Amino acid sequence: MATTLFCWHTTSPLLTELEQGIALAKQSPAKSLLILSCNQNNYTPAQLDPILTQLDLPVCGGIYPLIIHQKNVLEQGSLIIGFNEHINIANFTHLSAIKTEKALEAYLSDPQYAITIAESSLLMFYDSLVNGVENFLDTLFELLDHDISIAGGGAGNLDFIQKPCIYSNQGLLSDTIQLAALPYDLSIGIAHGWETFKGPFLVSEAQGQTVHSLNYLPAFETYKNIIESESDYCFDTDDFFEIAKHFPLGIEDINHNLIVRDPILAINNQLQCLGNVPVNSMVYLLKSNIDTLIDSAKQAAITSLTPNRNTITTSINDLIQYKHEFSATMVFDCISRDLYMQEDFSREIAVIAQQCQHSTLFGVLSLGEIAKNKSGAIRLLNKSTVIISW
Repeated sequence: MATTLFCWHTTSPLLTELEQGIALAKQSPAKSLLILSCNQNNYTPAQLDPILTQLDLPVCGGIYPLIIHQKNVLEQGSLIIGFNEHINIANFTHLSAIKTEKALEAYLSDPQYAITIAESSLLMFYDSLVNGVENFLDTLFELLDHDISIAGGGAGNLDFIQKPCIYSNQGLLSDTIQLAALPYDLSIGIAHGWETFKGPFLVSEAQGQTVHSLNYLPAFETYKNIIESESDYCFDTDDFFEIAKHFPLGIEDINHNLIVRDPILAINNQLQCLGNVPVNSMVYLLKSNIDTLIDSAKQAAITSLTPNRNTITTSINDLIQYKHEFSATMVFDCISRDLYMQEDFSREIAVIAQQCQHSTLFGVLSLGEIAKNKSGAIRLLNKSTVIISW
């Protein structure tokens, strides 16, 4: 059983409050720090770099739209978690300058990162606007010679303007993917709660995150016609994202699982998504409702609190016993779930907190979630909930 040595939070955006929290953490026996902050604090590298570069403890984390502490969602403030152990942290910076798969493989194979990648439990914090995050995940997966548990989420803000947002001992970083190796076994629950609405459709033309055509017809035209014919929404009068948040795309994988993709823009009759949509894949239009989404988050929490997921829990007492084995639970919950549910999103956090009464609960609302799926591949997810316990 792992123990979380230090936990501190503030709802204040003031930099002096964060400095106070860091000072308290340094006075504790903590040997490594995880820092999470809200974007509305409006911290700048000029403010944070002198603080971070003078830290004599390894530091990881990021700046997110919202953060979670116990059953509360914070729009302002920060959270600091201190660990008993010295945590190995690898910062992969300036990723936009790496243009080829060979160059990326060479970068990840650099000996300075080996000690972190060699660990079996990884947290991943990354600039959500970094180029090629899925290429990074694929290359990382190919380089690994051992099984790992990994979970993470994209940092940044909903304005989709790239700014430094990753905490490190080198300062506040942008264009960066950070891996932090935890010396604990991670138990992970993943869920999204979205169901098929229409389809499937062949992705007949796409490039990266941009879908050009579905069934050989312009992607946005196809998407628009289906939604307007099956609902009261109208793209000519309503904001695109206000409609699209109700109807994400779902890529069907070889195991018939759906990987959700968030359409965020329609440009030149194309759909721009958060995450790659492969050519020749089959996609569905998805739909859901608030109760189904909340129930999926509950199931993710229960799964994360069950160490041996191959064992069927036969009683509530068994599940309670499992819960006592964990000291901390971390949530990466997609910010678009909050935008979809609005005031009802507090219900989702409440049901997660109800399952995690025996552990410290914290996390972020992220721009993309990272987890290893049932097939063993490491995936970028959208509109999903990833919950880990240790």
